[in-house]
Amino acid sequence: MGRGRGRLLLLAITPALLTGCHSSPEKEQEKLRQELTSWDATAQLTRELTDRGALPQVYVRQVSEAVEQGKQKLQERAAKSAP
Repeated sequence: MGRGRGRLLLLAITPALLTGCHSSPEKEQEKLRQELTSWDATAQLTRELTDRGALPQVYVRQVSEAVEQGKQKLQERAAKSAP
């Protein structure tokens, strides 16, 4: 791709990226709900596989920590986006 085409592509993409960064409060709340659902599903699947003895304990611990950290970050983001 030539320099001119690369710059043109960047100029065409930039407005889409900027508008994507400024979502409405409703969209942000929906995104937070979806992320929470994903973390909950990860925790549930991990529990199910742990109950079957299919996961090593070190992995279970790592996933549990990641779930806790992810949910904590969601709570922080939710508090910031609350009216």
